[in-house]
Amino acid sequence: MILEAMKMEIDITAPISGTISKILVEPSSSVDEGQTLAVIA
Repeated sequence: MILEAMKMEIDITAPISGTISKILVEPSSSVDEGQTLAVIA
């Protein structure tokens, strides 16, 4: 997953392998530190 912040792209890696089953945020929305962005199945 790639997070874009202030015109920079940040790669986000998961602590486990799997497939993203649900994305919990909308494109262009603000997120908070520690917020869950997606569910891995």
